[in-house]
Amino acid sequence: MTALSSSQDLHPTSGARYLFERQGDEADALRYAVAIYVSDGARVSTTLRWDERGEAVLEPAVASDALRGELLKLARVVKRSGQPRLSRWRG
Repeated sequence: MTALSSSQDLHPTSGARYLFERQGDEADALRYAVAIYVSDGARVSTTLRWDERGEAVLEPAVASDALRGELLKLARVVKRSGQPRLSRWRG
């Protein structure tokens, strides 16, 4: 049996860790809860969905241009795959 990781484990020593968790079931439109764990100990939370034109929408908006830019790059991956969970570190 493995121990559950704490949220502290998600904070990288540099850069940021992006965690996408799909909301709803397969029949629902793609929607993800997104948490960004930043190396300074901060956590940014938002919801990702796509509008009728297929453009990513973040609610609430992510203020940091750098974090938002990486999040939108990763959004293409989860949109294409529809996977239930994605975790990625970006330096």
